[in-house]
Amino acid sequence: MGMVSAAKELGINLPCVMQNDYSLINRRIEENGMSEASCLYDVGFMAYNVLAGGMLTGKYGLSSENDALPPPSVDDPDQKRAQITASKPRGRMDSRGWGLTLQRYRTPAARRAAQQYFALAEQYKLSSPTELALRFPASRDAVTTSLIGHTSIEQLDSSVQAFRTAAKSELPTQLKWDIDRVHLQNRLPLFALDDAGSDWYNEGLIGERIP
Repeated sequence: MGMVSAAKELGINLPCVMQNDYSLINRRIEENGMSEASCLYDVGFMAYNVLAGGMLTGKYGLSSENDALPPPSVDDPDQKRAQITASKPRGRMDSRGWGLTLQRYRTPAARRAAQQYFALAEQYKLSSPTELALRFPASRDAVTTSLIGHTSIEQLDSSVQAFRTAAKSELPTQLKWDIDRVHLQNRLPLFALDDAGSDWYNEGLIGERIP
């Protein structure tokens, strides 16, 4: 890491922590060596957006239990329903400013991956998709802590319970393998715009696909 080398040359304290986006649908730090570097230099890693802006909680639909929920208001073609949703936002995806900024968590590839993770949470009888989304980073050696935010006390209670469960037991080994299988279908779903037209440059496929 360049910062570590620079700090050593200057004779100043080494960096002690770094912060980056990390979640079930964004494991880029495992691809670019950042997680290994943080362990090697004993630098803590603070993961943010572990719930992918709320998309991994299921509160915006996509799972079998809540298909009837409206999509994020910024994506909803039903303008009247979108206005009603935005008047009582479930989280950042129902806010126009944040919703447009966090579009990367709603690419078609990211949505497909989220649906598969929701199915795994149901298959392994976890309490909710949120539990899987929070317990996954908690299970990774490179992650020191997860930074999370909440819109309601109920959401906070759900997160606290997930972390308590994570402290008591590991995710099942087979579930970890199944998570990796979903991951390998598209290792960068946040950057995969495969819904673009075939006449678009490079056919719109930005994410790296693994058979």
